[in-house]
Parts: sequence; structure tokens; C-alpha cells
Amino acid sequence: MGESAEPILCAVTRGPFTHPLMAKILATYGRRAFARSSACMGFIGFLDQIKACGGVAIEIGTYHGITALLLAERFEKVISVSVDDEDPGRLLKRELAEFTGTRNIEFYDAKDNAEKIEIVNRLAFDFAYSDGDHTNDTELDFGLVKRCGRVLLHEVWPLQPAVWNLVCSLPPEEVTWCETDILAYWERRG
Repeated sequence: MGESAEPILCAVTRGPFTHPLMAKILATYGRRAFARSSACMGFIGFLDQIKACGGVAIEIGTYHGITALLLAERFEKVISVSVDDEDPGRLLKRELAEFTGTRNIEFYDAKDNAEKIEIVNRLAFDFAYSDGDHTNDTELDFGLVKRCGRVLLHEVWPLQPAVWNLVCSLPPEEVTWCETDILAYWERRG
């Protein structure tokens, strides 16, 4: 299952790996499961700060599925829609959901943006996490999910101008910035 890595010799008492789900995955799968994951910094704390919970959350852009698993602890159902840049069979998202006993995630592997649009347009959800192709699909993905009025965005920093510029274009009073990570949360008011 996991990769060989130098063993962790002392107790993990701070940071995201104190979370039971994160610790369990790390102990069994090692670093590989966290490749490209936005869950490794301030994600959990920011979910607490913005009081992320509810009925159905959609995640656009799922790699190994760590953030989908964390969202599944807070929402009745999580829908993961991804256009992956490699063979979806090589990704761990389904395996990790089974390993952790998480049963409230539906995974959709779209072959391209046209199929992603078809899938998302037929779904109902009340929260969105946008973590897809930040360079090319930021506007498209936000346009697909903003109807729910609550969107968490990843890669919100000047190194990803498409995401940065989108968030900066939103009404400032509707945006909460994460102080410990490159996340921002938009919630429609009024």
C-alpha cells in the first residue's frame, strides 16, 4: 500500500496530522497519499473557521481525495468531480475512501471539461470546494459552482493569477481569507 519512507520517531502532536483521519492515512500510505493535497496546511482549521458543514458539498478537482474525505466528515454527502491528468486508476481516492470507511462520497472522473460541465450542471449542492486546473479552468469552475453561494477556493496567491484575480474581483465583504494557507472562501450575501 504505502511507500517506504524514513519512520516517524516521535509523536505527532501538532499540525494537520494530529487529525485522526490524516494520521491513519499517513501511517498506512505514507507521503504518497498526500501528493498535491491542499489538506496539509491550514485546510482543517479554515473549514472550522468558516463553519463548513451542510447537506451536499461538491469538490472540483480531486487527486488522491484527502480533502474530499475531510469534507465528508462535515457534509451529508460529497460529490467529487475531476478531470485528471493521469490514469484515474492510479489515484488513491476510491481506495482511501474504502480504507477509511467513508461511504458518503460519489466520485466522477470526467474525460474533459465538456463532460465535467454536463455532470456538474445536473447536480444540486450547497457548498463547493474549487481545486481544479487553476491555470486554465478557474473561471469555468467558479461559474459552474457559484450558484450554491458558498465556494472555497484553493491556490489563492499571486503565483496562480487566475485564482488570485478572481477572488480579488469578488465583493471584499463576501470573502474570508485564510491566514495560514492559500485558501479563500466566498459566501454570497443578500
